[in-house]
Amino acid sequence: MISVEELVSNEIIAILPLYIDMEGNSTKVITKNQDEKYINKSIKTFITLLAKHFMIDLSSTRQYYGKLIGSANIVPLPFNKDNIFVPLKVRKPISKNDGSLGYFNIGFIKDIIKKNNRIYISLDKELYIEVLQGMESARRNIRNAHIVKDAYCKRTGVTIMEGQGFYSELSKPATKGDIAALRNELMDIKINLLKSSHSSV
Repeated sequence: MISVEELVSNEIIAILPLYIDMEGNSTKVITKNQDEKYINKSIKTFITLLAKHFMIDLSSTRQYYGKLIGSANIVPLPFNKDNIFVPLKVRKPISKNDGSLGYFNIGFIKDIIKKNNRIYISLDKELYIEVLQGMESARRNIRNAHIVKDAYCKRTGVTIMEGQGFYSELSKPATKGDIAALRNELMDIKINLLKSSHSSV
């Protein structure tokens, strides 16, 4: 199996779950030059190996940033400033232990597009990957990933400079839908903060 170190050095842009006959749940890793590597391990196991490589505790990371964005299940993973991965649904699980989420490096996401009633993540090098969730849901997840990136960089003292691309789109005027979604997210965060303050008394 190709090493995690080699995959990271080649710059991972997407990590996708898939099922391979005779091998079971496996993982497809796409790197910057669009090389596709197939790992005979579940995506959950591969993410754990990636966390070990970057020496982070997945449970603590998910708990901390989950509270920050008000989500317990779909939590972006900051391995370092250049490897912030947003989870998005890419397949329907066949059995209980199947992973349905793929992980996308937000540094390579260009846009989200809708074509023939299907939603695609547009990545560098004209790569498109279908996601099985709504446009607004996908945008919210990616927006949360950028919130996590900003928080991670502040915690670690890293200075970042964002270029053009999808992230710059987020600075455009908000739509009514954006404002409604943001209001709901703020209310969720407020409720979680109140719960935390009461439990600590």
